[in-house]
Amino acid sequence: MAQNLGSGVTVVPVPVAAPVLNTEPGLFPTAAPIHSSGSISNPSEVLASITTQDSWRETDSEVKASTVPSAAETADQSCRAKDRLEAECLRILYKNVPAQWPAPTIDPGQPWQEWGPVPGPGSSAQPQAAEDARNTQIVSLGARLFFDKQLSRKKQISCASCHQPDKSFTDGKASAVGEDGLMGKRRTPPLFAAPFAKALFWDGRANTLQEQVVGPIENPLEMNHALSDLMPRLQESEDYRQAFQQAFGASSSNPIDAARLARALAAYVVTLRPAATRFDDFIAGDTAALNDQELIGLHLFRTKARCMNCHNGPMLTDNGFHNIGLSFYGRRLQDLGRFEWSRDPADLGLFRTPSLRNVAKAGPWMHNGLFPSLDGLLRMYDAAMGPDPKETGPLVPRKSERIRELNLSDEEIQALRAFLEVL
Repeated sequence: MAQNLGSGVTVVPVPVAAPVLNTEPGLFPTAAPIHSSGSISNPSEVLASITTQDSWRETDSEVKASTVPSAAETADQSCRAKDRLEAECLRILYKNVPAQWPAPTIDPGQPWQEWGPVPGPGSSAQPQAAEDARNTQIVSLGARLFFDKQLSRKKQISCASCHQPDKSFTDGKASAVGEDGLMGKRRTPPLFAAPFAKALFWDGRANTLQEQVVGPIENPLEMNHALSDLMPRLQESEDYRQAFQQAFGASSSNPIDAARLARALAAYVVTLRPAATRFDDFIAGDTAALNDQELIGLHLFRTKARCMNCHNGPMLTDNGFHNIGLSFYGRRLQDLGRFEWSRDPADLGLFRTPSLRNVAKAGPWMHNGLFPSLDGLLRMYDAAMGPDPKETGPLVPRKSERIRELNLSDEEIQALRAFLEVL
């Protein structure tokens, strides 16, 4: 049974099938009639003009896939009058569930998933944690540990000190602050995508939730508590001894150990789900759930702003790693991301794509908390995040080709912001 944590966030303890990957655009609408006044003559004709072309394939090597407009791009032109998008027309295009919408703008060869409802209980990406989450006593123990300051060496902070439910399981700070006020160089990541990711932390250095949840406990800049010292503290508690034994069964030795601690915390984290929003109502088919500005923002997100290249699927993340141009190479804030632990030049400047579910509550944004407002973040994306480093060489990070100037108007930026605030 789902448990509410406040602010609409729920935990759900059992398994669900992974969504099917969609790599075929499929839909290519033709332009709708426009009056001489510049307005759409009949929005319903836009919907009727969309035709399925499943037989289309790129077979001519001379034809570049990037020159073929996506269904949404063609729809964009159909719904523009005097260079402004008309919400009435878009409402026709997006009147059903996402599987029936025009396909978004996706770079050639880039796999993607269509949007959908938040997955239910379970996780194919984290099978051990999902299996443990079937046991409500393990989940309850994990929740208790998550909010317990005893896990830090000086009993100053808990996991929830940084991962606060009412802030999308972040803390509202540009950099994570640990015991004794020591500050890390990255911000606390949201946790909503963690149940569905196979590589965790901003840099992907942990492969399982069990590995991830104990990392901050031992990190000297965070909870600063060696597991070898933490276990005796927990073992002194009769309540914890009973809780571990009830959760994991009788043990000939002490029922509390580091492996079971990690399993309990991971089982709790794998149950976390974002609060439902009007976006969920909209993708369920309620076309009135978004106002005109939010709907235009949704369309821009899927087309001109190119966001769907990374922020796709039910959790609005590809769980991949990308260099968006914020590694600050050679400067005071330098952070080379995944490369700093892998030492693979291909990982230079790569950071994990966060989920955008409940994103408006998760600021400041980016791995380094650089942006205190969504408006500033969108304007930096519009400007392609600035130039690459002037230096050359095999160990100089290069921005992803997906990051390009967007030429968004102020009105379009505000529409995108309005849409993000609904998520």
